[in-house]
Amino acid sequence: RKELVDELHGLRQKVLEFRQLQDEHDSVLCRLEQKEAFNFALFNYSPVWTVVVDQEGRVVRSNRAKRQSGSRLPNIGDVMYRDYASHHTIDMYKEMRECIDSGEKRTFRELRYKNRFLTITIAPFPGGAIITSQDITDRKQAEHDRERLIEELRNALNEVETLRGFLPICAHCKKIRDDKGFWTNVEDYISSRSLVDFSHTYCPGCAKELYPEIYEKRLKKSMCSD
Repeated sequence: RKELVDELHGLRQKVLEFRQLQDEHDSVLCRLEQKEAFNFALFNYSPVWTVVVDQEGRVVRSNRAKRQSGSRLPNIGDVMYRDYASHHTIDMYKEMRECIDSGEKRTFRELRYKNRFLTITIAPFPGGAIITSQDITDRKQAEHDRERLIEELRNALNEVETLRGFLPICAHCKKIRDDKGFWTNVEDYISSRSLVDFSHTYCPGCAKELYPEIYEKRLKKSMCSD
């Protein structure tokens, strides 16, 4: 009878240990499921175009951003950069193979693909590689437009010369002495160093002195019109 009691006690202890193991297993399984759900949501709802390939470079899956990008989608089983997206300016299939074989990540920040520019990252993992890409065509165009505008402004500034310092000017005829010692008219001097054009006329004082009759007629006409 004592042996039966000891055996029963042992069985109860094993049942308790089994239940503890079962609880631990369930807890670990729950954490794994939560982690898997998190990783799936992170992958599927990331705004970055993402494609997963296996060790052979065959497409396994693509995320929602890639499927909704409007660009051509790779078929499951296509070899990335060989059966799909093979028109880059460099051999991306070779680059992908080297990443998977070496286990080292590579990033291509400005890679031309047809009429677009992409930023591509190939991140290897034991099962293959995760390939992310972003279309930076609009950003490149904005940079190009900005550089062109800066160049246009620089050229415009180069065409404009600012007159600075003291100018030797004749007190009688008002000619200006240039850097080479030659005396030139004010109009010629300023026109050669700026974008200013001159339109000749007479001030009221000179008009009265040189053409008094015409000046008086214009003065009377102006007073009548007022």
